[in-house]
Amino acid sequence: MTKHNDLAHRVAALFSSPKYTPLPERDLAKKLGLAAGQRGQLRNTLRQLERQGIVASLRGGRWGSAPASAGQLAGIFRVRLNGSCWIIPDDPNVAPLWIDPAVVGVAMNGDRILALPIRRDSSVRMFGAQPDTRAARVLRVVERKRQWVVGILQATPYYAYVVPRDSLLRTNIKLTDNPKKLEAHLGNLVVARITEDDPSEGQPVTATFVEDLGDPDAPENDIPALMLDRGLSEEFPGPVKKAARKVSPPPRSGVLKDTTRTDLRARLIMTIDPATAHDYDDAVSIEPLPNGRLRLGVHIADVAAYVKPGSEIDREALRRGNSTYLVDRVVRMLPEDLTVRVCSLQPGEDHLTHTVDMVFNAQGHIESSATYRSVICSNACLSYEQVQDFLDHDRLDGIPEEVRGALRNLRKLTRKVRTLRFRNGALDYSMPEVKCILDDQGDPVGFTQRGATEAYNLIEECMLAANRVVAAKIVQARIPGIYRVHDEPDEEQWGRMADELRTLGHRTVPENAHDLNRIARSVLGKPDQFIVTLTLLRNMKRAVYETDSRPHFGLGFEHYAHFTSPIRRYPDLVLHRILIGIEEGRKKPVYSKAEIEKLAIHCSATERESAELETQSIQIKRIRYFASLLEKGETGPYAGTITSLNPKGLIVELKDTLQQGMLPYHALGRERYYLSGDGYSASARKGSPFRLGQPIEVGLAAVDEHRQRVDFFMPGVQSRPPRRSGKKAARSSRGKTTTSRAHKPGEKPQSKPKRKPSPAPGHRKQRQGKASPPKKKKT
Repeated sequence: MTKHNDLAHRVAALFSSPKYTPLPERDLAKKLGLAAGQRGQLRNTLRQLERQGIVASLRGGRWGSAPASAGQLAGIFRVRLNGSCWIIPDDPNVAPLWIDPAVVGVAMNGDRILALPIRRDSSVRMFGAQPDTRAARVLRVVERKRQWVVGILQATPYYAYVVPRDSLLRTNIKLTDNPKKLEAHLGNLVVARITEDDPSEGQPVTATFVEDLGDPDAPENDIPALMLDRGLSEEFPGPVKKAARKVSPPPRSGVLKDTTRTDLRARLIMTIDPATAHDYDDAVSIEPLPNGRLRLGVHIADVAAYVKPGSEIDREALRRGNSTYLVDRVVRMLPEDLTVRVCSLQPGEDHLTHTVDMVFNAQGHIESSATYRSVICSNACLSYEQVQDFLDHDRLDGIPEEVRGALRNLRKLTRKVRTLRFRNGALDYSMPEVKCILDDQGDPVGFTQRGATEAYNLIEECMLAANRVVAAKIVQARIPGIYRVHDEPDEEQWGRMADELRTLGHRTVPENAHDLNRIARSVLGKPDQFIVTLTLLRNMKRAVYETDSRPHFGLGFEHYAHFTSPIRRYPDLVLHRILIGIEEGRKKPVYSKAEIEKLAIHCSATERESAELETQSIQIKRIRYFASLLEKGETGPYAGTITSLNPKGLIVELKDTLQQGMLPYHALGRERYYLSGDGYSASARKGSPFRLGQPIEVGLAAVDEHRQRVDFFMPGVQSRPPRRSGKKAARSSRGKTTTSRAHKPGEKPQSKPKRKPSPAPGHRKQRQGKASPPKKKKT
């Protein structure tokens, strides 16, 4: 606030008066005795003072003093698919706060915002919130995350605008372009660049037209549009690609003369990866020792030898943070030319690696360990499928007996190590992953579920052990390092978990990891296994990167870090560099603690964004799949489970595809259903209540492809007409909606629902399906 700004002084003085009550802008102008022409000056002054944290815009358009800045929270603004809005505070110890969607201003999903905790308003329904959830309001947008928007181009006589494809963007984006110049693109899927100068000004978001992608319903546009919308690209900048092409492995003579590396080419070493993998960044070896001991070697591609800190390749890898595994492609952290041609541990070739050697005693405990840079030559390249077939049937065609013997020793060791890990408190449960099968046009033709096989677990235990050893070594060196931390649930999460389990019929109140494992094992193979496992997992904290080592709750390790995947995770590359500094005896740490703190925050964020994109890419195809089923009249019934309840209806997750949808209360019959106080059941005056975890069969009623929503009906039940608000039903201009009346299973809709605003497509020929790319080991 400047001295010459007399109006700002007057506003601040008025607001500080004990007798002042918040007023709308019009009444405030009268209170200050301003002329009609000074309203604009007052508006600008109020916004300036709001940015400075001196005043605040309150509910109902009123203005008043801002509370003390100590109460303000900085964090990320998030919108959920159910329409609720939240701030995820930067402080991990502060739970997310609910924000009224009606007063978020210009905040967009992913933005960094400043918010103020407020008292819950009993007159406002906090949809998606728990009874103890706190509320907040947006003060201002500090940093705009989104730079691009992808959607359908539409226009009024005065301006053009984009209807966002992203269902988490709730408002249309006005374009600054001349609408007449965009007439040829109307109705098409387009890309626009956001053009606002300062989001904190609170002005409506605008953008400018960049590119026309064509038919918004073309399945081949699904994932490219998602990537463009989030600023993600498979292509690398020209200088990065040029630098990657220049990288080449050192000549064999150079490797032999390198005295800093240990030559391990005489060892029997193998890689075990998904059958479709092209880059092999880890290999293993195992040797029997006297007294029942075994030496396990984990050999990781030495990416640090080729990617120097601050180089073109390194800067781009840091920006990306990690590889992203979408439903039909992989967006790599490093150029493929580097990962496949140079670093990949192809069999029969000499490659630079970083080795972790561990000696295990007969009981499966680590007796000793060592880390060093090495050179290897892999003897065998195996797939999980091959190894699993060998473990099941002792069959491995064309593979030497010495490799078979090594696999037997690996199985013997990893079974002991895995048993010890769970005995020490590691969590022993997980949810199945869904794999989407696409045809050559990108249309989904089916879904399968995949779980971890013994072959996968065999390699996972090797990687976990190596990561654990490296983390402990950096802790012991007392230098800055980047660690993988998973804190145990807080008191609120433990309490909510116990309440949900009690509703599901489990009276045990969990207090530690052993209790969780006992509960998970008690439902193995039973109908409630899915919902109990889901309850345990959704009340967990998210693992993050940190500068200080803390116990990893999920794995049961005192110290843990990511080391084994430097090709696809930047924290692993950082850890390699730190470890090399220790091994070389450098006195000065490779990274300062401040640098590590910045890296940890950035890499945690990019990992979270990648996980969201991976989930959304599957959901886009899954929604397209169910829209296609509805068009063909294949409405079910489908087996599902009630995973949550809200004031509008039951949230049901289908068993085979893990698709979630709403079963509205009005579709349950003529009776009115009411949600219980704890939110775990819904009941009517007549009939049995519906409860959390209850198995249920549903039919497919409606699919909204824009909002990515599915609605269900109850087969054989005549629904009650939903209550009307008195307003005409709004017609969606934001995207496509495929709907059907609630009909009996197998009955076809009376009229074929429309999916596309553009001309109806011809029948697409279904060809041989292709699976989504395999995910690498999650260690």
